[in-house]
Amino acid sequence: KQWYQRRVRGDRKFWWLKARALAKARNWPELEKFAKGKKSPIGYKPFVDACIENCNKVEAVKYVERLPREQQVECYMDMDMPEKAAETARLARGSEELFERILSQVSAQNTGLRDKINAIRNNV
Repeated sequence: KQWYQRRVRGDRKFWWLKARALAKARNWPELEKFAKGKKSPIGYKPFVDACIENCNKVEAVKYVERLPREQQVECYMDMDMPEKAAETARLARGSEELFERILSQVSAQNTGLRDKINAIRNNV
């Protein structure tokens, strides 16, 4: 049991470090190949975070799509993509709470964007 726990922890740490290192080196094809190689023991949020930290939203979106919808909404908000977050929230359970979070992060002066988000919310 102890051997297994050490191995699993080591595997998780290896995946986390490799994902961050590949993103830092901006080796996007290799990062994608690594993510697709086998099921990630750390999930795909660390891949998203690594891409965001290294200023590549396009790459991050590839991994966001592998997350549960609630996490997708959070990631899209982290990437300053509130419309995409709203579209994803519409498909998620408990979407009303997600829409409130999205709207709370959009400036009150940005009425056009707020209207778009509310239209998505109301399925228009």
